[in-house]
Amino acid sequence: LEGNVMAGYWNYLQKQNEDWPINENEFFSAMGAFLWTTKAGEAYRTDVKFEDTDDASNRLNSTIEAIRIKSEYIRLTKLNGNEIIDDADRQIQAMDTTRELVESWNRDDLKISPYSEKFLSIEGFKVIRKELFLNVGLSIAAVAIIVFATIGSVVAALLITVSVAFCLVEILGFMYLLGIAIDSVSVINIVLAVGLSVDYSAHIGHCFMTKGGDNKDKRATEALADIGAAVLNGATSTFLAVSVLLFSSSYVFSTLSKQFALTVGLGILHGLVLLPVLLSLLGPKPFDSAEKENDPSNNNDGAYSSGDLAAVVKDFDDTSHDDIAETGHGSAISREEDAVIEGKNNAVVVNDDDKKDVEC
Repeated sequence: LEGNVMAGYWNYLQKQNEDWPINENEFFSAMGAFLWTTKAGEAYRTDVKFEDTDDASNRLNSTIEAIRIKSEYIRLTKLNGNEIIDDADRQIQAMDTTRELVESWNRDDLKISPYSEKFLSIEGFKVIRKELFLNVGLSIAAVAIIVFATIGSVVAALLITVSVAFCLVEILGFMYLLGIAIDSVSVINIVLAVGLSVDYSAHIGHCFMTKGGDNKDKRATEALADIGAAVLNGATSTFLAVSVLLFSSSYVFSTLSKQFALTVGLGILHGLVLLPVLLSLLGPKPFDSAEKENDPSNNNDGAYSSGDLAAVVKDFDDTSHDDIAETGHGSAISREEDAVIEGKNNAVVVNDDDKKDVEC
């Protein structure tokens, strides 16, 4: 670099048509000659510390104790639309190349390492891609396991997980359009988006499993009718909670609010639109309990089978023959002691002399 003693020394050698020194003693001697006998070397004398500089006669043959090499950080950028942003790939390459170059100067008795405050942020760029894929992958895997454990259906858990994964892909796409860079702040919010977006899909998937019947379209419609409004209200309240941060001038708050808004908007679309369609096409069978509730043979609307006698037969001496009180669903109280209640077809047959049928 310009202003660097090594660059000035190299220019001096080229003007003298000399090659680079081949050993340490020759380097010390040539450097001393450059600094103390040439006008070009005067500007660099404070950058080199010799072992003995008091005696002018020994300056040319004195051992060099230290050399100060000046360098300048050049920001490597690229154009993203109308905005200039850091070029992470080039910055990582420049940092790694600098480290390799400096480490090649190391000796057994001398350890050299480069340092720059900019390396802190560049080091983050270097590992952020790996951390993004690793953390998001583990989060999605955890979601799949927990959803399967709570719902108990492999197909339903898979469809919910796919819905969440699609939501994350779309969030990343909108982040690119909005100019949100992949950094430590945005990666944290992406991982949080996994937990937020699964909430909207898991409720719909679980409610779908509680609906009996073989018609998947009907089950999906009933699930939306039962819990869709509650899921939408939850998403709305979450959006309102972060909407005030959309106008913040802070990078952290602004990024968080934009990503949360994307998460809520896309999450509710996947939960209320995409997932019901997937369930209507590929949805699994309902829970066994839901099937039993939907089975007509197990649900006679309160009627009693011939084996379930639910009649209370009492004598009412002071009551007329027509006084029949209905209790429960299809159960009757008759004044006749020989009454037999049959719940089939929701009818109560009173076996008296008149053979009257009383519908309940």
